[in-house]
Amino acid sequence: MLDHIYRIVNSFEKEHGIFPNLLYLNQVHSEQLKSCFSENYTFSTIIDLLNMEVIIEAEIAHPHVAWAHTVNRVASF
Repeated sequence: MLDHIYRIVNSFEKEHGIFPNLLYLNQVHSEQLKSCFSENYTFSTIIDLLNMEVIIEAEIAHPHVAWAHTVNRVASF
């Protein structure tokens, strides 16, 4: 799984000239990704290493990446 993500990230970057910041997976993909790392790595740590936001949706058939302008927002009360 990790090698596939690496390939689609590189392909996206070559095509668009920018590193993707979104990774779309389903639950099975996320479990496969976790299995690429030792049990000492949490999913949060893996996401930090990838330097992307991860979106997990059941309908996603194949992992893919994208870029979106993201804005950090502070919740107001």
